[in-house]
Formats: sequence, C-alpha cells, structure tokens
Amino acid sequence: MLRRASRCLILILSSIAAAYAGVVLLLVWKQDALVFPGAGRGDRGHGDHPRVRAISAVRDGGRTFRIAIAEPQREARAVALYFVGNGEDLLSAAQGAASMADYGMEVFGVEHPGYGASEGPPGVEALMAAASAAAAIARCRADELGVPLVSIGTSLGSFCAVHVAASGVADRLVLRAPPASMLAAAQARFAWAPVALVLRHPFDNLVRAGEVKCPAMVLHGDLDRVVPIQQGRALAAAMGGPSHFVEAIGYQHNNVPFEREGPFGPRIAEFLGLH
Repeated sequence: MLRRASRCLILILSSIAAAYAGVVLLLVWKQDALVFPGAGRGDRGHGDHPRVRAISAVRDGGRTFRIAIAEPQREARAVALYFVGNGEDLLSAAQGAASMADYGMEVFGVEHPGYGASEGPPGVEALMAAASAAAAIARCRADELGVPLVSIGTSLGSFCAVHVAASGVADRLVLRAPPASMLAAAQARFAWAPVALVLRHPFDNLVRAGEVKCPAMVLHGDLDRVVPIQQGRALAAAMGGPSHFVEAIGYQHNNVPFEREGPFGPRIAEFLGLH
C-alpha cells in the first residue's frame, strides 16, 4: 500500500513538473508577443489631425522608423519627444503628440521599430538606436527655436525617454507608468516563472537613472496591476537630478491622463515651465 501511494505521489509530482515546464516553454515561445504586443500588426497611418504630419527617419543600420510631428497652435515654447507604450504605433504616437502639443510644445511622437511601417525587429538595441536618432532630430529643432527639449515616455517608451535623458540630450524628463526594468515588470506579473533565466529583452531604467541629471517627473497610478507603483517610486528616487513623483490615485496602467486640461495638466505644465 505504501509503495503504491509513493508511485502515485511520484506520478502526480511528475505531471505537475511537466505541466510547469510546458507553461514556461510557452512563455519563452510567446515572449516577443508579450513584450511587443503592438508589433507586426500593419500600418494604421498617422490619422488626419490638421496639426500633425509624419516623417521617416533613419537609425543605426540604415533602417527607417517613423515620427509623427504635432504643431502647437501658437509659437512653440518647447520641443518634446514622445515615446509610446508597447501596444501603440504611429497613430497612437500622433494622437498623443497632438494632445501634448496643447501645452505649447512641438511634439515628436516616435513609432518603435517593428511597429506599423517602422522597420524592425523590435528589441533593446533597435529601440535605443531609434530613440537616439529621434533625439538628434528633436535637439536640432529645439536649438533652432531656442527652446528646451523634453523627453517623455509611457511604459515601454519610458526606457527610450530615460535613455535620451541619461545621454544628456534632454532638459526635462516626464515618465508615465515606468517599469524599473523589464525584469522587474515581468517578475511582478509572472512571479511563478524563472523570468530572469529566459528574458531576452533586458530593458533597464534603474541602471540609467543615476545618469539623468535633468529634472524628472514620474506619474504612476496607484491601481496599476501591470507595473506596480513601487517601481515608479523607486525609479524617481534613483534619478541623478531633482525628481518629482506624482501618485495618480484611482488610475491604472493605461489611463493616467497627460492632457493639458486633465487633472494632472496644471502640475505637468508647472514642471515644464509652460503654465
């Protein structure tokens, strides 16, 4: 009887181990789809907003990516780079850029490599190269106008925005729902999996945060279940320059408002010196 019970226990444990291994393998196989869910879904264009136009730019390696440029209604008082989240493309970048132009900025909304018509595949190297190329264009425009350059990033785009600020190109940094790192975000979501062993896209904001010397603002929803708010707090605290953390009470990962007329508009405008 004892021997039979032992065999049953071994069979059960073996089945559990096999199921666990299968789920982990599935996670490895589907990793790119989880990290870059908006990639490879076709080109939706940049919409028909009257103050938005689209251009193509070239990153390292000669591959092109796209930028949606939104003009303010009056003379620009700043130039901004806007890096979107992992489910967003040029249309989303254009919509976000048009909204942020209401602060009085000329906004460059960047489509990530591998998304829409921007050449891929996506990855750390490709996104950072595109961010650097876009920053060079935006910095030239800011210098031409004699205005500051703001680096803005949402979720996945925060890695690009921090990269630009850490490189010393930007004068202000604004982040919305930023992960401390891709590893930290993945571990929060898949605590049961050996994420550190299988992660192929080691984006990391914390490792660059100390290099950010310009003023930084971090907005994070207290109900964020994708990237826990503790990660935004830790990132703000790790900045090498002055930082300001804003807890967006009642907001989740994808709905913290950036709009000029929104609940955080006055605080963002004051931080940017555009109030």
